Amino acid sequence: MEDNIMKRVSLDAIGIGASLACAVHCALLPLLITILPLLGSNMLENVALEYGLLSFSFLVGCFSLGRGYFRYHRRVAPLLLFVLGFALLLGGHFGIAGGYWEPAIIFAGAVGVTGAHILNIRRCKQCVGPHYHHRSEAA
Repeated sequence: MEDNIMKRVSLDAIGIGASLACAVHCALLPLLITILPLLGSNMLENVALEYGLLSFSFLVGCFSLGRGYFRYHRRVAPLLLFVLGFALLLGGHFGIAGGYWEPAIIFAGAVGVTGAHILNIRRCKQCVGPHYHHRSEAA
């Protein structure tokens, strides 16, 4: 039982790391864009890297938060926060508000996704086992 919670926390930690990597990537891009051509590097402006980070964050988030919901806490708040955060990430990357607002929208999305993982960790730690709410109602 304790091992499952530790795996759960580890998946959330990976999700938080992926969200933060995406946020750092997006925050540093405007700052470093002026010096990267001088260094001969275009890694931060790589579309494949952006899609890879978004895909990885989405997959880890779906698995991690879905597992936390179905096996432990049955609370939708972490899922809703993840969906909102990821929608903001996608909206920022695909230009719902271009220019000045894009980094702010992406940052807000990364904060939402990270917050969802943190909330999921807290909810999972509050539970004593699978289907916690069902057992507590019967007891």
